[in-house]
Amino acid sequence: MGLMTDPRISVIFSSFNGASRRLQQMLDSMLGQNLPVEQWELIAVNNNSKDETQELLDQYAKKLPIVVVNHTRPGKSGAMNAALAIARGALIVFTDDDVEADAHWLSSIAACAEANPDFGVIGGRILPNWEHYPHGDPLLDWIPMGSTFAISDQESSGPCDPTKIWGPNTTVRRELLGSNVRFREDIGPLPGGLFAMGEDTEIVSRLSRSGVKTYRCAEAIVHHWIPASSVTEAWVQKRGERLGYGMPALFAEDIPKGIRIAGIPLRTWIESANWAVRAAILYPLPRSKKRFWAIWKCYYMRGYRAGLRRYAPAVNHSRRLAQEVVH
Repeated sequence: MGLMTDPRISVIFSSFNGASRRLQQMLDSMLGQNLPVEQWELIAVNNNSKDETQELLDQYAKKLPIVVVNHTRPGKSGAMNAALAIARGALIVFTDDDVEADAHWLSSIAACAEANPDFGVIGGRILPNWEHYPHGDPLLDWIPMGSTFAISDQESSGPCDPTKIWGPNTTVRRELLGSNVRFREDIGPLPGGLFAMGEDTEIVSRLSRSGVKTYRCAEAIVHHWIPASSVTEAWVQKRGERLGYGMPALFAEDIPKGIRIAGIPLRTWIESANWAVRAAILYPLPRSKKRFWAIWKCYYMRGYRAGLRRYAPAVNHSRRLAQEVVH
């Protein structure tokens, strides 16, 4: 398929074993886009998959304006950076391999970016695509849908808070990325154990701190797959731990100051102990919002402490260096 020299939009995503999950549905939804194919490209990074991801991407290369990149080092952030290195669109759209995009997704992004030239980052709506909708389960009223499932369903367009823009539907003007704004490879999904969530939040926050304005485009819609296995209290609470783990990396300025014990601020120990006591008291009782949140916060604080050990020593070191320069 002949590509024009510079498309308006580069859609980039990374897939680790996507063929055994939802990658085919995602690619099918890209086939249905009503923006002419000459105006966009799809950069798919095969991130060390061990299934048929490569074969699946190759099949769609005949039907879609797709560029397939092989990135064997595990880790989504590094894979996304490999795609950024070759993206040519004026607008870079970050997404995931488990979304299904509405037919007017890309045309809405293009129109929105054109109508709002002062805004450098545009977030679209992300609606849940449930494998099994949990009818009658109060869990849905308890959980933070944004940080848990990257759901963002506000129906109005307009300027928005940068923390309300999520990875499966984020557009950034390429000129703002320059050669230096990339995903931090020490955060983001990795196969295996605990990883820091929030690689997408981090890059948007960084742009926002440098003065880039963020906009919500309610017409640009993707549907994010939510497998039944992740709609359980235990899964959501473990997700809280990953969220906590990334916080010291994302929001270094919010780390409590003052005395540290075993590398953890005293205030963090006190908050952790409070939630641990609450969780222990409520744990044997029947399910309730209060019980759910106490356990969630307990996991979150555990992640936060692990994140402080991983990310905060460097923060303090750079702070000390800055103070020495000032004095």
